[in-house]
Amino acid sequence: MADGFLIEALTRRIWTGRVSAESTVFRETPESVQAQLAKGGGVVLEMDGEPIGSGRFVPVSGPDGQGEWIEIKRIGVLPGFQGQGFGAIILGELERMGRLRKAEGAQLAIRSDQPRLIVFYEALDYIRADDVELTTPNPLSPPPFGMRKIFRTDI
Repeated sequence: MADGFLIEALTRRIWTGRVSAESTVFRETPESVQAQLAKGGGVVLEMDGEPIGSGRFVPVSGPDGQGEWIEIKRIGVLPGFQGQGFGAIILGELERMGRLRKAEGAQLAIRSDQPRLIVFYEALDYIRADDVELTTPNPLSPPPFGMRKIFRTDI
């Protein structure tokens, strides 16, 4: 199982200076991250034995409360490793873990101050979904862009 202390510290390093100080990422604790990991799962990507990126997911209900889905949370890679496809690798592993749990799809949210990420997720078959409800909404920030992906079952 991924470690809450490691992932919380790594996520904070990745996101500091990249998103608003109002982000809920800065109110997380190792214990709150560990609780998310216990409900769902997480990934730590390493290079030469050093953590360079991470992501996690929690189980959620699907659109209109139907089915079992996962909510992808906090995918990130340290600045020196960005732009090399590592975020997509992390996402792919989280999706694989969700499929193993029989999830029908995944949802995620993109902060309103990070719209460039929409294209990244669209290239990975996510579509805009304004009805995505988050497990950790942030009343201090503008509403995020919701996206979702249905997992194909015929492959």
